Amino acid sequence: MEYLNYINEFFSHVKCANCHEFFKDDSIELVRQESNNIVVRITCAKCGKNLGLAILGIDRAEYKKSLNFAEDTTKNTDMPISLNADDSPITYDDVMEAHQFFSKLGDDWAKHLPDIE
Repeated sequence: MEYLNYINEFFSHVKCANCHEFFKDDSIELVRQESNNIVVRITCAKCGKNLGLAILGIDRAEYKKSLNFAEDTTKNTDMPISLNADDSPITYDDVMEAHQFFSKLGDDWAKHLPDIE
């Protein structure tokens, strides 16, 4: 369940494209957790807009290192991600473009990921 805390922290800095509210902890629903990934459903707690499912492979050490998380996330909730109020929300076209890209990768998509030592 620790990984869900990291995911909640990340999405608490993301706004719903429909109502422009930040996602809350109750916006994230754990669907399934396996040894090397977690599947969550993201739905805006305010307007009910379904953002979709996210399948996340989590390497705790690398994740904490890359986002500079403290061991206790309740003490350090600063996210080193620059959020600009002028950033436009992700559009339908953005999602379709990403879908087409990922659809073309095939079943051996993992070969495109860098090796982690």
